[in-house]
Amino acid sequence: MRQGTEPETGLRIASGTGKEIRANVSDNTLKAYEHATRKLESWLEGRVLNDATLAKYVRFLHSQGKSPATINLAVSAVKWMAEYHGMDAVAGAATESALSAVRHAGKRHERRQVDGLTWDDVERVCAAAESADTAAGLRDAAMISLMSDCLLRISEVVAVDVRDVNSEGLQLRRRGNDPAPRDEVLYICESTQRLIARYRQRAGVDSGALFRRIRFQNHVTEDRLGVKGGREAIQRRAAEAGVEGAISGHSLRMGSAVSLAEAGASVREVQRAGRWRDPAMPARYVREAPEEGSPVERYKDRK
Repeated sequence: MRQGTEPETGLRIASGTGKEIRANVSDNTLKAYEHATRKLESWLEGRVLNDATLAKYVRFLHSQGKSPATINLAVSAVKWMAEYHGMDAVAGAATESALSAVRHAGKRHERRQVDGLTWDDVERVCAAAESADTAAGLRDAAMISLMSDCLLRISEVVAVDVRDVNSEGLQLRRRGNDPAPRDEVLYICESTQRLIARYRQRAGVDSGALFRRIRFQNHVTEDRLGVKGGREAIQRRAAEAGVEGAISGHSLRMGSAVSLAEAGASVREVQRAGRWRDPAMPARYVREAPEEGSPVERYKDRK
């Protein structure tokens, strides 16, 4: 591909079709697919995309230390994009053979160490969780996305009730010795609102605890998901998406602070978004920037 020339793979989503495709593909999955195909187009450098070149790309990703989940996502993106455009199937025997080799290689490569889950990481993790097409997958994606938007601690997210989430945002209720105002409302991105609605519909959650324990064969219980279960869900979904390392219940809070800082938020904005009493913590990530409005709304939801 000549520099400055758009690659000719045909894997593009026409503008103005968002509502049409949302019926079948979630926001996070769509973003992950678009990101994956942009990476592929850059690698192709104008070459024809077919089964042979896609198989070669699979082997290239593996040589770069990408996880099997990340490589599978790239192939899934190509398959979906081809179907969306009415193209002939691209992934064939050669691609499947390359994927099989990657799966058998297991965990020989080392994955990057991660302390925080940034907004880009969250898109990948949620797309992988949603792709399972189960109530548990939607629950975990909704929980992770909400934690990222609101910079929640794991103890805070598992305490959320259905009544706490509405069109205004998340009402963070005062619990125990928490000094936070009783009526504090945190901004929730529109994509997260839709994801929560999909989870609630799939799981049949109408009241009480929002995030529930889910038993064998996707049986949604009345029991609230605990801190340990929530932490394990985050770690499991991150691993499935190829994001491994020092992942904990605090990773989403930390990662959103980093993402806000990278987007230009000020110390005061990040402190307010994360409800830190001491500015020393957000000051680790932040340079000075404007302070009007909700920082998550402005920087993450592109308002």
